[in-house]
Amino acid sequence: MVEIREESEQLVIRIGGQEFTRYQFGAHRWKPFLNPFRAANGLSLVADEPNDHRHHHGIWIGHGRVNGEDFWLERPNSGRIVHSKFELLESGGEQAAFTAQNDWISAAGELTLTDTRTLTFYDQPSEDRVFDLDLTLRAPVGCTVELHPTNEAGLPHIRMAEAISVKNGGRITNAEGGINERGTYKKRSAWLDCSGRLGRQECGIAIFDHPGNPFFPTNWFTRDYGPIAPNYGFFQEDPIVITPDSPLRLRYRFYTHSGDVETGRVAEAWEAYRASVEANA
Repeated sequence: MVEIREESEQLVIRIGGQEFTRYQFGAHRWKPFLNPFRAANGLSLVADEPNDHRHHHGIWIGHGRVNGEDFWLERPNSGRIVHSKFELLESGGEQAAFTAQNDWISAAGELTLTDTRTLTFYDQPSEDRVFDLDLTLRAPVGCTVELHPTNEAGLPHIRMAEAISVKNGGRITNAEGGINERGTYKKRSAWLDCSGRLGRQECGIAIFDHPGNPFFPTNWFTRDYGPIAPNYGFFQEDPIVITPDSPLRLRYRFYTHSGDVETGRVAEAWEAYRASVEANA
């Protein structure tokens, strides 16, 4: 059974009675995010506020060039992504989900963008779990929003735990067999995985690009010190244009697994996801 309970400006997601992750959305946050995000051994696969980039928060959404506004860094001239409300919260079955609406408020206090994000979790063993993210970005009425190319963007962005980063012995792998930043940065691929040793266990996270996303398969932003993100807009010359009549919808599946990319059966999990998307098209 999957349970989602609100506790002190957090949603706590438990699967089979064990905590899997927490959605942090309190008013004191610069932006909502997931942290911790637990492997089968209970340790978190992601990092929050690492010393080198204090604005990195587990699994989160942000962008540094939204009509000239910054929703990436956390400085006095940066905007905030503010939780508005939960439109849906379903709990207690073989799957559970919540839908959150958020307002992107500039440093001057103006509404720049809104997003609606649905996260769906499934009752699966801790050794191989998935959750789905469905994100839609919308422009306010009468406005046009441009997301300009930048490496400071993550829709979503994942800051891997330091222990499984490449610099500490982990490995980044894409669907074509590209390895680490050198072989995956700016490369198009249907999926990307980061695996390494966390405590005494080998484990990792893979992100699957939905076949219906723009410019599938996406380009990827990767760094050996920990951050990874699907980011097709970063590698285009023109900005992504969002209008009230033309929102931007992005969907991804996250797959947490024990073992490395091979023993964790990442390619097999991707094929199962692709087949399910095609079956429901």
